[in-house]
Amino acid sequence: MLPDCFECKYGEMGHPCRAGDGAFDFAKVAAAIVGLARAYQAADAAGGEAVVGVDIAWVTDCEFETIEDHPQLLMPLIVAAMDACATPADASFVAAGLIENAVVKHGPALIDRLEALAVASPKASYILSGIWSQRGSVDEAVWARIGRAVAKHPRMSNDGRGPHDGGTVTVLDEGAAGALMRERVSETARAISL
Repeated sequence: MLPDCFECKYGEMGHPCRAGDGAFDFAKVAAAIVGLARAYQAADAAGGEAVVGVDIAWVTDCEFETIEDHPQLLMPLIVAAMDACATPADASFVAAGLIENAVVKHGPALIDRLEALAVASPKASYILSGIWSQRGSVDEAVWARIGRAVAKHPRMSNDGRGPHDGGTVTVLDEGAAGALMRERVSETARAISL
């Protein structure tokens, strides 16, 4: 079963989240999520409102419905979104949106795979380190496991809101974080059979 968002179902969107064969297009959805991030980043930099093109505006509803009703699609979407991140700012948006919301809603179902990915992939760990617990709304056991997993690699920040294992936090500078964004998380995911 695939997302059937309101606008796609009753409007004229035609399910832009799907590939030509009708399958969920993880790469396209991930690219749209990052495109949305860049629209908001540009608006912040200009001090104005985000201008979101119709070519990606659909992704907000698609992401929400996927998180709410289609948890079986979340891990491949998270991996695709991590791959789509080309800058640390992209990574922050994906962490604070898609991944954080998925962990709040489905943390116990996702933790084994997220933990394995964070341990094996410095980029995945970096991005996962950018989520917050939303005032304790993440399952405590899940939060502790994420904290231990992301401790194995440098993190996005040390501001105290992200996952933590109690140890010393190493934060990547902008240049090192930018270089890390070249890693293909999907290759690591395949290598560890995710």
